[in-house]
Amino acid sequence: MTRIGVQYGRLDNRDYEEEIEQIRRYEDFTTIDWIQDSIVERNRRIRNAKAARAAYRGPRGEITPTWVWAQFWRFLRAGEPWLVISLVGIFIGMNAALISIVTEWLSDIKMGYCTDGWWLNSQFCCLEVESNEEFCSSWHLWSTATPARWLIYVIFAAIFSFVAAHLVRSMAKYAAGSGISEIKCILTGFIMQGFLGYATFFIKSLTLPLVIASGLSVGKEGPSVHVACCIGAIVASWFQRFSRSQGKMREIITAASAAGVAVAFGSPIGGVLFSIEEMSQMFRIKTMWRSFVCALVATFTLSVMNPFRTGKLVLFQVTYNRDWHFFEIIFFIILGIFGGLYGAFVVKFNMQVAAFRRKHLATHGVAEAVILATLTATIGYFNRFMRIDMTEMMSILFRECEGGGDYDNLCQMAVQWPMANSLLLATFIRTGFVVISYGAKVPAGIFVPSMAVGATFGRMVGIMVKAMYRAYPQSGIFAVCDPNVPCITPGTYAFLGAAAALSGVMRITVTVVVIMFELTGALTYILPTMIVILVTKAVGDFLGTRGIADEAIRFNGYPILENEDHGFNVSVSEVMKKDLDILFASGMLVSDVERLLASTNVKGFPIVASESSQTLVGYMGRTELRYVLDKAQNVGDISPSTPCAFTRETSDQEDFVSSDMTSGSALGVEEDVATEFIETSATIDALKLWPWVNQTPLTVSPRLPLEIVTQLFKRMGPRVILVEEQGSLRGLVTVKDVLRFNAAEQPIGDLHWDAGELEAILDFMWIWAVGIGETFTESYRRLIRR
Repeated sequence: MTRIGVQYGRLDNRDYEEEIEQIRRYEDFTTIDWIQDSIVERNRRIRNAKAARAAYRGPRGEITPTWVWAQFWRFLRAGEPWLVISLVGIFIGMNAALISIVTEWLSDIKMGYCTDGWWLNSQFCCLEVESNEEFCSSWHLWSTATPARWLIYVIFAAIFSFVAAHLVRSMAKYAAGSGISEIKCILTGFIMQGFLGYATFFIKSLTLPLVIASGLSVGKEGPSVHVACCIGAIVASWFQRFSRSQGKMREIITAASAAGVAVAFGSPIGGVLFSIEEMSQMFRIKTMWRSFVCALVATFTLSVMNPFRTGKLVLFQVTYNRDWHFFEIIFFIILGIFGGLYGAFVVKFNMQVAAFRRKHLATHGVAEAVILATLTATIGYFNRFMRIDMTEMMSILFRECEGGGDYDNLCQMAVQWPMANSLLLATFIRTGFVVISYGAKVPAGIFVPSMAVGATFGRMVGIMVKAMYRAYPQSGIFAVCDPNVPCITPGTYAFLGAAAALSGVMRITVTVVVIMFELTGALTYILPTMIVILVTKAVGDFLGTRGIADEAIRFNGYPILENEDHGFNVSVSEVMKKDLDILFASGMLVSDVERLLASTNVKGFPIVASESSQTLVGYMGRTELRYVLDKAQNVGDISPSTPCAFTRETSDQEDFVSSDMTSGSALGVEEDVATEFIETSATIDALKLWPWVNQTPLTVSPRLPLEIVTQLFKRMGPRVILVEEQGSLRGLVTVKDVLRFNAAEQPIGDLHWDAGELEAILDFMWIWAVGIGETFTESYRRLIRR
């Protein structure tokens, strides 16, 4: 018997049986219907509980040893989520420690090598050297000649970037980028098969140290969140309780995202707040506790492994012993304004670069990464603050001068103005490289590059304020300063500038304050940090800046509704789809359903009473319909002329599973009971599809305002909302319909990736470069012909 519209590529019965075991509950690049998923999960829980009571109780319901043993296993099962969370935290901490160790070694190998052991970085190679000594006999530079060192530095950067980009392109395309935007979509119900898989995890973990060591102006903190979520999804998939429930799986992923930030910044509480403020639209207390435990376990594991052998969780942790003065609030406000302006600048022009990259560089990811790394290394080598790793640079800029922070005469007053010029130059150059590098086809985050930009600008401001104090110590503004104690601490300005830049580009507030507090452990600097973040947010709000992760979501067209997505004075009837592909509750044969599946690509079908009546009966997803037809044709006795039953008959009320069903869809396609039901009910007389039909879909009136429908999508998470009037089907609306309508109604020029100045310049340079290349190629061909 042949079949129309086969979706799963069946070759024969044996291959089909193996493949049907691997069937996915949800298709790729679709959204989860959270209402239906909750119904399926509830009915599964009811059936399991009933089966447990029936199996272990005595004939009259008395307690038996078997029942006691079952309760013991039930108790162990209650602790299963905490076991999963702990395992996820341990693996995240171990992975973060290994990435940090490899990154430090690769970053140092560009400058030289250790004669005591090639596997040692400069810190471990010179571990026994006193801090006040400048010479380490065990660490050898590649050359004593500056041009040779510069050339080797650039070559290593190009090699690292090439290897990373090639591995990403050939083995795991999802390993590119930060991953935060996509994870936000996944947590809301968007499906991206393989984004949190084994290949993505291994390739991103392997290439992330290479990318950071190449010197590209990208960070590892965003990709660390992606890697952590990969670990969470992989570990959770080992346990059937989580692999079969999309809701429970996403609780683990949310907790893993908190642990990813925790190990990136050494900030467990900051990680939990990040998962609340940035990652999840709906956040439950139970999820918060799991996020806290996962972040705590991951941070503890990282602390035990102690990758830097200094007791620090991250390289730029610092402690301040001095207080601040109220007159410094003026300069803190300046830092906040800079953070807001920096965020607006980077978000706007990075989106224009992304548009250029999509138009011209989609197939040149490896070449782009190598060129960017080479350009960054070539220019950055000659600036003392761009030559070294960004985390190391921040650890230097954050320090107090009296605590061993005089790196390369940074604290010497004789060279304060050349140092300020160098910091200002590093700020502008780094900003430009962040704009063009973030989004390249390699693992790339924006947390640390933005913090590095803010740190260089803040340290420059701190040097200038300190110079003012040195020049005018008797001025009224400095009257509160104790002459016996240093009045100005430039390192705190670098610290606050880093917080401002991070908040400006990500548009997160409370999380940044907590992360910075956990980095310093200084209660006295919470108020300055809050002032800086408040000013940054005010500037960003005034300029209408969105976070770069949110802009990336909109740029890529992912179906996620943000707080700004709404439509006023519009009814849902103006947005809904009216020309629908529907199923009829009666009168349809298997061949009719197959023909409908073959001729459409929609993700689900409303069910009405009959061709003559548009009375709404229910809704059935395409995946469920395809699965039942495939399974029935292999285990049941059906033919193309077999009638399909989409509604429950009176004779079905006493069915073996009907007593456990609610009025909604009751079975998931991966359940054993689903297979059993098909085997016993799929006959030549009828194919019963009603157990997979959602008989109570979410419906609204055509006159309901669109903003209310938007809130239903955000808070309840349905895949589709049906529109009915007095029981008759009128249309349906999805998240994509709402986003499409909002995009059409959006004012021209409101999108940051509209053609702008930078994109026009890049287009001109691209056309010029292509023209030069074509001219050179033609000249070469003519020369060869001669």
